[in-house]
Amino acid sequence: GTVLFRHRSSLVHETMMHQQISPLRYRNHGRIHRQAFSPIFKGLVVSILCLHLMPEVYRTSSVPMNHHRGKNTFAEAWVPPYYHSTRYRTPTATSPLEEYRRSKVTRWYAHEDDTKTADGEAIPSQSKQNSITNNEQKKPFIEYKPKELLDLKILLIDNHDSYTYNLYQYISTMTIHPVKVIMNDAFSSWDDFMASLGDSATALDHFDCIILSPGPGRPSHPADMGIVLDTIRRNANMPILGVCLGHQALGYVYGNEVKLSPCGPVHGLMSSVSHNEGNGIMEQSEQQRLTCQLFQDLPQDFEVVRYHSLVVDFPETYDDLEIEPIAWCNSLKETSDSSIQSHLHKSNTNICMALRHKIYPHYGVQFHPESVGTGEAGYQLLWNFCEFSHQYKVGKDHTSEEASISKRKEAEAVVNGGRPMVNEPERMNGGLTENNDPSTPSKYRVLIHKVEKENQNTSPLPLPKQVFEALYSSRPNSFWLDSSTAEDKFNTDDAHVPGSVSGDEGCPITSNSRFSIMGSNDGPLSRKIEYFGREHNPKQRGLRVTTSSGGEEVMVDGDILSYLRLKMVEEREIVDCADMVTLDESLNGNNAADPGYTLRAMDEFGGETLQTIAGDQVPFDYRGGYVGYLGYEVRHETQCKIFEQEGGLGCGVSNYDSMLNGQAPSGTTTNPNVPTAAFLFVDRSLLYDHQTGDWYIIGVAKNSNVCGDADTDCPAETSVEDTLSWMHDMKSKIGSTGENMTTNNAMKSPTKVQSEADDDVVFVPNRSKAQYQMDISRSHEEIRNGESYELCVTNQLEAEITLPNHLKKANHESPFELYKLLREKNPAPFSAFLNFHDDEEGSREGISFSSLSICCSSPERFLSIKKAQLTPKKVNVATSLNEQPLPKRQFVVESKPIKGTAARYTGVANTNGVEKEEEPDDDESVKRIDSQIAQKLQESVKDRAENLMIVDLLRNDLGRVCEVGSVHVPKLMHIESYATVHQMVSTIRGTLDIGDSTTSKNVIDVIEACFPGGSMTGAPKQRTMEILEEIEEGVSRGPYSGSLGYISLNGCMDMNIVIRSAVLTPSNDPDDDGQTTTESWKASIGCGGAITALSNSDDEYEEMLLKSRVVRRTISDWVAQSTVERTQHLRCTDDIIVR
Repeated sequence: GTVLFRHRSSLVHETMMHQQISPLRYRNHGRIHRQAFSPIFKGLVVSILCLHLMPEVYRTSSVPMNHHRGKNTFAEAWVPPYYHSTRYRTPTATSPLEEYRRSKVTRWYAHEDDTKTADGEAIPSQSKQNSITNNEQKKPFIEYKPKELLDLKILLIDNHDSYTYNLYQYISTMTIHPVKVIMNDAFSSWDDFMASLGDSATALDHFDCIILSPGPGRPSHPADMGIVLDTIRRNANMPILGVCLGHQALGYVYGNEVKLSPCGPVHGLMSSVSHNEGNGIMEQSEQQRLTCQLFQDLPQDFEVVRYHSLVVDFPETYDDLEIEPIAWCNSLKETSDSSIQSHLHKSNTNICMALRHKIYPHYGVQFHPESVGTGEAGYQLLWNFCEFSHQYKVGKDHTSEEASISKRKEAEAVVNGGRPMVNEPERMNGGLTENNDPSTPSKYRVLIHKVEKENQNTSPLPLPKQVFEALYSSRPNSFWLDSSTAEDKFNTDDAHVPGSVSGDEGCPITSNSRFSIMGSNDGPLSRKIEYFGREHNPKQRGLRVTTSSGGEEVMVDGDILSYLRLKMVEEREIVDCADMVTLDESLNGNNAADPGYTLRAMDEFGGETLQTIAGDQVPFDYRGGYVGYLGYEVRHETQCKIFEQEGGLGCGVSNYDSMLNGQAPSGTTTNPNVPTAAFLFVDRSLLYDHQTGDWYIIGVAKNSNVCGDADTDCPAETSVEDTLSWMHDMKSKIGSTGENMTTNNAMKSPTKVQSEADDDVVFVPNRSKAQYQMDISRSHEEIRNGESYELCVTNQLEAEITLPNHLKKANHESPFELYKLLREKNPAPFSAFLNFHDDEEGSREGISFSSLSICCSSPERFLSIKKAQLTPKKVNVATSLNEQPLPKRQFVVESKPIKGTAARYTGVANTNGVEKEEEPDDDESVKRIDSQIAQKLQESVKDRAENLMIVDLLRNDLGRVCEVGSVHVPKLMHIESYATVHQMVSTIRGTLDIGDSTTSKNVIDVIEACFPGGSMTGAPKQRTMEILEEIEEGVSRGPYSGSLGYISLNGCMDMNIVIRSAVLTPSNDPDDDGQTTTESWKASIGCGGAITALSNSDDEYEEMLLKSRVVRRTISDWVAQSTVERTQHLRCTDDIIVR
């Protein structure tokens, strides 16, 4: 009784003194405060009874802290006997919908996915080490299931963090109600937020608990916290759980100091946590106030992931404080990495990892329960809080558990994280057409023809590099999405046997490299879309669309993603089926009885309205559509979309305009020739299957079902017949290209002229080594102050290149010569070549249009969306056909971030830190040393921490648009080896949430939720990008660290991260007669690295140069080779003229 009296009296006094508020205002600050002294004598009696009646296990404190051991704590309360009967009640009958929800699970690691692609295809077995820590064994397949579904309304306040939706995904599996998410600055105050709910009810009427997310900043900065501090102060009776920054906010509000961590910043590293809780949820029976046991069913010293620079500080004695620590860690988990230990400041101080208020139901955890590294323990902790909140709600309302069950059944049943249940037919199109009506026809019709070898005696079909050079390399606007690693993997020089594999070398994951796609803007429906965003001159900004007929449309206020959504979703460009085409070469198509082709409908998603022949299914998801790139600066648009979704601020005047005071940016800030984003709408294209050696011809025609009036009449050239005629012609060209390659090897690789040194072409960094190292120091300061966990600092290496003018080729054809060298030197699964040049020289009204080439050898996938056809359910003969569930559209979203790079050993002096024995470099020693380098990368604590941070970030991004419980990590920190480097790669997957007509997600939603890729920003994404803009001095990154690939007409997508790339723009000065005697280019290579608290400035600068080395050397070789070849050609021409 004495302990309780002292706690309560000191609580009121300390709160009033700390917050400097009057007793009158204090009475209104919280309901329990008004009753702080009224139950004193009742408390004495109850405490005496508790000491005599409660079991010994609850009377003994088990607190490892020496200064705290033996002291009574308010939390050691008695558990009423009646509560056990309600907690372990006999399960009652449940509805089928509730059974469905109970089957929902959330997965963080799916072991059985390790050897499968998103399509379910097997991949070659490889050495895998998927543990977070070096000595931890690979975890088995884990599913997290809630014990039951709770009638719980949860408010999740997002502190502009990049891990908030990991919390959302977890807690959404625990409740039948939608989880409401708001940004902390969406409202000016808690009252403002309550007013937005539209009635005069209290918070307790709208929500049962509140979760405060992690985030950047510190609680003492109002701009970082928004309404969070007000939320804590105004909701004394509401269960609140704060995570990381939310945890620190609780400590700050209740009078503790929040200061820098004594061991320094800790981000992405593991620690063991001890706690002082027993088992069971405890209740003070007189006031029906429950105390949550956050660590119920969790062992002592379980491991967690930490991302923080600040801590809530506790004095040695905290009896007079309002809050108390309930968990802590002593230091980081032991590591043998001496370079890491040198960065950590050893301290004997226990660091608070969790706290609780002594009276209010307010709790905080400093670590991240939602991290993939914390795993099942994090899910269990969140379940403990939600279960406690439900019991607290029952006790607060003085209702029985049975009444709560009844109320839950009456509430609207929801699935997929708070989305109303709808009939399956309404979900079939997944929101990809305007009104979700399956009968609504698409604007287009897709035709696919497969070109195969006639027999083994005929000439082999040509390879992609041969077809592109013959058909597309001379065109000003063309593309080649080139899986260059697959060419050596699946194709040999002497044979084209379907399915043959030339050896074990090649692409680490063959499914990434199976298909190559190429085309241009020469079709009748084609369009060229150029978007100049807010980093460009205000006069140049806007969206420009040029059609194949030369028409032009300018939308000053448009942006690229709004345009794509308008065309694909609202104007119904999305297709639900395609037609397989069989061409009869013996007919000309003029016979009315037999036009020379047959069409067979191929339903994309297993609908029952079409009968599909099994052989008609194609092994790829591409159906024509949009091919191009999103530059890094599209981040402005995607961040605005996220703010709008959660009601947040931040979509006002851009930082560029603010810095420039309305003036146009200088020429050194943004290249006017490089659009923020550029795409071609491709209605005619080719696809090559490296595994089988087959070509596919893909055409898009106007759907005759939407033609017929004056506005939508289909011109003849856009008809199905015209498309089929083009297919006949293209099939003939592919065949003739193969014959020419067999009889006359004219397309062999160009003569290789090796440059003597890397500096044959002088590259000047945008920021010098000294400045770059200062940028790293600035990054460390931001990390130390809690503003970021990780920053991806980048640089631009630029060079001016002058070549002799080619006599037979236009200037825009030269970059392809560079790309041919790059794909040979550094083959990668997500390589690409893009040409975007004006067909007409010059500019209109002094405004330049796009003129650039991108030579990309990226190993990193940003996002792919693939269709995943569900297995149709068996028909129940007892029900009518109208009651049978229809197959629905379902997509699998995948991302493959790369964090961690090491140069491969090829027999030269550099062994990347691995000791080399004094022996000749035979094949065995090279392989051994190279393997040691890969193993060293696998075990690098720094690289694993970087990788983990981005994995958690991408889980968060996918969590915004994927079904609840579907986001998982099939491969964690896996080493993939490429021609020049080893990479640490992880894979994150989820199922796109197709919802209903109001909540369904599509490909544009995925881009808006995830772009730019977290591996090129750092975390938390929003705050980190703001810091990076200052560090990089407002210089546009352009296509680098953006994304390149296709967005298909069936809603699928495959986009890379633009790294290991060169961007070339022309810089010619014409002579008086308008001709040029030389060919001038500006080459730009983006490169950078992730900066964490463990980074070394010298190492990071060298890693940046390593990543750009292969592209720099290739450009030097290209310049040397082109100069020699063109000079020889000029001499030969002069000799002919003289003769």
